Amino acid sequence: MSDHSIHPTSEERQQAMTEALRAWDPEAEVTLESGTGRLMVMTTLPTERVVAILKEAGEHAEAGDAEPRGHKAGQCCGGCSH
Repeated sequence: MSDHSIHPTSEERQQAMTEALRAWDPEAEVTLESGTGRLMVMTTLPTERVVAILKEAGEHAEAGDAEPRGHKAGQCCGGCSH
């Protein structure tokens, strides 16, 4: 068994997170910065919902320092960190 099957690539993780969020917001976009691990999410979902969905998908995510917690739907959730 290869190590690849145990540890998904950044691209695979990004795709899995995008698919998880798109179940709730069909236009959600996820970008994972490979060097920093910073997660950028564009969605209409509230921050708390994004974090919950990503946790359900097996990821650890939390709002970054720049992201106000409890923002209103329709705002960018671009401050999430991984």
